[in-house]
Amino acid sequence: MFKHTLDKTEHFGESLPEQISKNILKKIIKGELKAGDKIGEEEISKELNTSRAPVREALYLLQIDGVVERVPRKGTIVKSFTQKDIEDYLETIIGIIQLGIDYSKEYWTKENKDKFKALLEDSNIEYDNQNIIEYQYKAEKLFRFIIYITENIGLIRFYEEANHILNVFAQVQMNSKTMEKFHVKLKYFATTIIDSDFNKAKEAIKEAIKEGAK
Repeated sequence: MFKHTLDKTEHFGESLPEQISKNILKKIIKGELKAGDKIGEEEISKELNTSRAPVREALYLLQIDGVVERVPRKGTIVKSFTQKDIEDYLETIIGIIQLGIDYSKEYWTKENKDKFKALLEDSNIEYDNQNIIEYQYKAEKLFRFIIYITENIGLIRFYEEANHILNVFAQVQMNSKTMEKFHVKLKYFATTIIDSDFNKAKEAIKEAIKEGAK
């Protein structure tokens, strides 16, 4: 059974290899694993009390993300993962959501706005409870909702790929203070969407995500 200290809600709907890949990625972002370090499948499997097969698949997922690489006769090692890499992902996800805002304009029916308001209220509740992990999960659902109502398969795929790493980065970086600042920006962004002020929404999402990454 996968043993981990994170809140179980963080792993909702994720496969075991995806959970393990996030665990490894957090170690890299925190600096516990540095560029050039070897990642031992046996060591990870013992730490997480699982078999080596899902660990191997997790490393493959990280290899696709460009976070690790397999070196002949050496195994899997950590690639350089810098602040610039984070900033590049940040700019990418901002651009994707801004594009999603443009594509979503015709889909903001009353029903969808009501659903969006409900998602905002969910994030407000978790913010009031100061539940950082659950708050991050609820807040991200606002962005995801915008992307998914477009029903644009390409946009959805690009969002998922870029958002994976940024979600882990946010989990590592966010504390009560950064959550407070981010939530102010998030509420303003949500208001611009509800008011159908999409130009302001595109600027607001940029400010919100950058605030959350500080």
